Amino acid sequence: MVNNGRHLCDNATKFAAHVEVRLAERAKTLVISVEDDGPGIPEDLVERVVEPFFKVDTSRPASEAGFGLGLSIVSDITRSHHGSLQLQRRTSQGLKAVLEIPKIIPAL
Repeated sequence: MVNNGRHLCDNATKFAAHVEVRLAERAKTLVISVEDDGPGIPEDLVERVVEPFFKVDTSRPASEAGFGLGLSIVSDITRSHHGSLQLQRRTSQGLKAVLEIPKIIPAL
């Protein structure tokens, strides 16, 4: 799960000048929140960015662009740990990614 948080931070720094990371503990969950001031994701594409190989910005050169797998992997791993990943457009500009995982993972 630490890698998931790190990936969200790495992704934010690729697109934004300012990134803010918050960690919080709730009664039953741990929350990692990453907010940036980048271009954000168009509202109609927010749900699609967790699809494998989906890229919002196809204009970036191949040397700078990823494969479109990062958020898909973060989402899959988070769900396998009974957690959630929420992506929200910020009011001004940018994106807020909230990763929430249970403190105790239920037995399979």
